[in-house]
Amino acid sequence: MMSRDIEMDGNQLCTPITLKHDRINALKCQQDSPCLRIPASPFMKHLGFGTGVNVYLVERSPKLGQYRSPWAVKKINKKCGHNSSVNEQRLQEEAMILKSLNHRNIVGYRGFSRSVDGTSCLAMESGEKSLMSIIEDRMEKGYGPFPAQTILCVAQQLADALVYLHEEKHLLHGDLKSPNILIRGNFDEVKLCDFGVTVELNDGLTAKNQDAEYVGTESWSSKEVLQGTHISDKADIFAFGMVLYEMLTLGIPHMHVFPEEEDYDDPEEFETDFEEAETVYQESLGSRPPLVNYEFDMSYTPVIELFWACTHERPSARPSARQITQIFEEHIHSPIHGMPDPKGKLEF
Repeated sequence: MMSRDIEMDGNQLCTPITLKHDRINALKCQQDSPCLRIPASPFMKHLGFGTGVNVYLVERSPKLGQYRSPWAVKKINKKCGHNSSVNEQRLQEEAMILKSLNHRNIVGYRGFSRSVDGTSCLAMESGEKSLMSIIEDRMEKGYGPFPAQTILCVAQQLADALVYLHEEKHLLHGDLKSPNILIRGNFDEVKLCDFGVTVELNDGLTAKNQDAEYVGTESWSSKEVLQGTHISDKADIFAFGMVLYEMLTLGIPHMHVFPEEEDYDDPEEFETDFEEAETVYQESLGSRPPLVNYEFDMSYTPVIELFWACTHERPSARPSARQITQIFEEHIHSPIHGMPDPKGKLEF
């Protein structure tokens, strides 16, 4: 990872706060859950943060002698006062969307209410770790890329979630990336989270509202997203390919262009090279990044072919989520227990 943060909207990995469609107007007070009691922030374990929110872990006490699983609680950050109304609306909209979803690979809705200090809170099924935190831990320990079987396991479960979102719920996730993927156990369960910037799709899987604004996060975004042109389900597929890239290289897409400060004796030379790298970074966004850092043996062929197909510049050349699941059914029957013949090519 580079040693200096890029100053873009405050945080490179935060999703912008722009709301993109009008469903927020349909939100009513009945979304609140009066029976849901959320403690004040000091009494919860802090897990992380997003744009205008903090995420906490709530350990629930047993009820009638029965164990109750912990919840993750997304809570409005009061320190972001200048955007408090926008953040409030976005959290309410996310609650409405999450409540409507029911899939084994999507984090479960638990309730929407207010904590004892009056702050809006979204309670969700808790995942153990984000994929990004696992990637960072693996990089720090010098383990190298994830085994091909593990990457395919994650890919298959994410593809199943995307088929459900795109075809059944007609929703584009809009911000698919490793921080928004939760992992349980030894990759036993993979769950997609963070539905605050979804885009409604029509029956043709293009944006229902042609004026809808796709938000996303730029390192994972496709060219058509960055240029504000035709948005479809294939925007999620490009980001899906970037998640494969993360697991292959243990790096954020396109960030490999930045120099490491510890490699420089002259601070001015580092600043000059860093500024030049920023220009290269901006120009590379929306393209397929090179597979850097590691060499891959033949077992990675299906993963690399899938990454290659999903990150094609032309949306029409990318597979749909349904086609990806069909490839798993027909050619990669069980990514955990066996691999396909790497001599073959994945065709869509």
